Amino acid sequence: MRLVCVLLVGLLLIGCSSGVYKVPKEKYRTQVKTLGILPIIVDDGSAINHSQRAEVVSLLRRTAVGKLESAIETLRKKKGYFDVRYVGEDPQQILQQLIVAPMQPMAETGLPSGYYYSATAAKRLAEQKVVDALLVVVLAGVEHTEKRRSRNKLETLTTIYNDIIATAAVVDSRGKVLWEMNGEEAYPLLAMQYPDFDEAYFNKTEVVALKEITLGGLERTLTVEQKENQPPQLPVPYKELIDKLVGGLSPNLFGSF
Repeated sequence: MRLVCVLLVGLLLIGCSSGVYKVPKEKYRTQVKTLGILPIIVDDGSAINHSQRAEVVSLLRRTAVGKLESAIETLRKKKGYFDVRYVGEDPQQILQQLIVAPMQPMAETGLPSGYYYSATAAKRLAEQKVVDALLVVVLAGVEHTEKRRSRNKLETLTTIYNDIIATAAVVDSRGKVLWEMNGEEAYPLLAMQYPDFDEAYFNKTEVVALKEITLGGLERTLTVEQKENQPPQLPVPYKELIDKLVGGLSPNLFGSF
């Protein structure tokens, strides 16, 4: 009975994991004793095709500040690393110095495949902050193919949508990726468009228009009203992103990631 319980818990943990290891997990554990967490980076050169593009970029930068702090505390409590440290660098400088260029997106879906990293910048940051590897989280505008349903689940529209998608990678001091969360594993942080099924219905047409979510709507999605005498609350998109990151980078019951 005890063995069955252990196996069931193990399966649950596997189901909750995310991301893909690019090296054997045991090698990752041996190599990454101290993990450095960089602030969330906004790729302002990506496909953010909103009519208020500059304001959307500003919104992303503003709301992303400090969001990974809870991930640091959670990973420390999991005790899968000797230490987890915040690497307090300017996100825009990291974008310019550490990230060389985006990889080609996935051919079928257009989902992001990650980035190329500068070995020189990775080495400098790792040595300065005394860490073995760096967690890099990037928010970028992405044009990708997806099927979306109406609120009543009866209608669908498969087309190219423009969303803000979060990718992540653990990069060592040589700029090599040890773990990544890209492609199908990437997290859709913020939808910037929606299919207007109601308009098509009332106009008696099968042509469904793609509408832009207003800046106000985007801001309400990425923020949450803080209440007095209560712990700070994370907006749902950032909470889900952090849960996904922690799930992919936490140890399991059997002593390995």
